[in-house]
Amino acid sequence: MAEALTTGTTGELDSIVLSKFLLTAAAANGADPDRIAREAGVPDWALAEDEVTIPARCTMHVWELVERALDVPDSPVSIAGWYSLGALGLFDYLFANAPTLGEAMESSTRYLHFITTNGRFTLQARNDRETTFSFHYVEGEPRQVELAEQFALAVLCARSRGVTGTPVHPLHVGFSQSAPRRHATLTEALGAERGVDFGQDRATVTFRTADLDRPVLGADPRLGAILGRYAATLPPPPPADWRDLFRQALDACLLEGAPALDHVARRLAMSRRTLQRRLAESGTTWRAELDDARRRHALHARRSGHPGNATLADRLGYSDPRSLRRAVRRWSAAEEPGDGAPRTTPGR
Repeated sequence: MAEALTTGTTGELDSIVLSKFLLTAAAANGADPDRIAREAGVPDWALAEDEVTIPARCTMHVWELVERALDVPDSPVSIAGWYSLGALGLFDYLFANAPTLGEAMESSTRYLHFITTNGRFTLQARNDRETTFSFHYVEGEPRQVELAEQFALAVLCARSRGVTGTPVHPLHVGFSQSAPRRHATLTEALGAERGVDFGQDRATVTFRTADLDRPVLGADPRLGAILGRYAATLPPPPPADWRDLFRQALDACLLEGAPALDHVARRLAMSRRTLQRRLAESGTTWRAELDDARRRHALHARRSGHPGNATLADRLGYSDPRSLRRAVRRWSAAEEPGDGAPRTTPGR
């Protein structure tokens, strides 16, 4: 289960895999994923991981920035076209190994928190002919929610067709947003037989109940049962704490090349003295947190490639490359033998 490393004191959480998928799709369509991540407040080191969560507000901001960068109509539909089953990890594999489409849908309602605690996907109504699911987001600006809901329902409809190998189309799809001036591409992607309506209380998707009995092609029932038992043991994302909020602010200042105590204090809307006191109450210090943040960023830079020690040293706030090299030697010496951590100096 994802570990909450960059969350604030309150609010919903998203798995980092969501932002990683959106940024990859945006890059494939010509956008600059690094710039989008920076502006959205997604720490670069978190993008090197799969098992971390970030504030949902960051992911929602990514949606807004992606739309602006791509500058094309129906960007959620375009991005949904890049989705392939498995991109969302365990959440997808539970879906793909359910015996029927209906049980796959049920796994999504049960385990959506693996991907986001910001979304709510529930069974709304069911009879012999039709079954309706509702979907909505808890946090997000109106346009951000519109984009995210369009993507979520487009992917849901595509998954339904993909896992059954049949032209399963919803009977109806509804959105809470007002009708956009142009939505022909969205309507076509959803393939709803009775069309798409807007201005509902919340987003909904309605399927024929008989279609939910269709088998999932290629599903491994034994694997599905194993995954289900494993998923049932996993707790929801851990609650956020103040120290994580501080680390998010520190990461942002490092990305801006201003890793100073006063800069972080201003970002957190508190005085220098208050910040130092809060750190002491959390059992840490400014120097220890800055050193740890530099270590994480240096490790990520080493993994992903960068111009060299001089550039990295300047970005991390060191006076010269020699200071960075000394820090790397100190970090390496502090690592326990056998922990598998690479020990080469960044830039070499």
